Amino acid sequence: MSIASERRVAAARQWATAQVPTLLTGVLFLLLWEVIARIVDNNRVVADISYTFRSLAENADTVSMQVMETFSSVFVAFVLAVVLGVCLGVVVAEIYTIRQMTMPLIIFAYAVPHPVLAPMFIIWFLVGGDLTLLTFTGPSAYVFPGVSAADAQLSLAVNGVSTFGAWVGFFPVFISTITGMNELEERFEHLGTLLGATRWQMVKYFRFWRALPNIASSIKSTVQLSIVGVIVAEFIASSSGIGYQIVLAWKNAELGFMFGVVLVIMLGSYAFYQIAVWTVAWITPPGSVS
Repeated sequence: MSIASERRVAAARQWATAQVPTLLTGVLFLLLWEVIARIVDNNRVVADISYTFRSLAENADTVSMQVMETFSSVFVAFVLAVVLGVCLGVVVAEIYTIRQMTMPLIIFAYAVPHPVLAPMFIIWFLVGGDLTLLTFTGPSAYVFPGVSAADAQLSLAVNGVSTFGAWVGFFPVFISTITGMNELEERFEHLGTLLGATRWQMVKYFRFWRALPNIASSIKSTVQLSIVGVIVAEFIASSSGIGYQIVLAWKNAELGFMFGVVLVIMLGSYAFYQIAVWTVAWITPPGSVS
């Protein structure tokens, strides 16, 4: 076995070992859930696991389509939050006048409770229209015989839901970029001066790389906040997505289905988080992601 293969095997074993506490937590969660459901003994108050999975299985095609739609929006929201957070963070960190002008406004705007802003984002894009980046057929059309390709059509689009998710997830990356770029050690400042580096060369070769560990760490928070933002937008002001399914389950008093949808959100969020962390660890230098 080559050295590269041995390293990959060791990394896989290390990752599998690190997931053991998560699996144990999941098992304990399911046991606690079942115990509480049996004590209450009323599926309209606390749905037990078997009732939850039956309700979920009855609506598996719908849940599959809505989950894919939600996480398509989450992906767009996450990318927008990271790109805008890093780009604006670099500009604000470097240009003092812009920092003094924009930081109070951003902080005041971010202090507004997020659910209040969700309908505004939806309305703005209803008026201005969505920006569709890519359209494709979701996996539901291939898995469920009753789902047509038209019904399973998905799109990566900049719309009210995805931009609201990006707004919720934007702040950690933005602040971490500014903080990291302002923490450059003095010896590197002197080195740049000795080499005759211009202001933007200092950003390109020194400040950005100093900020990279901060950015990579903040991306973990951005993943979670983007998911929360998208689901909140669907919950409050959308007519599709997994958040809207929770609203329908609540209106129809289908607690088993509601529990199942929440479980699907938890599993999907965990998978998306792991994919995002792996991607960041892969594209950044070793040691950037802890």
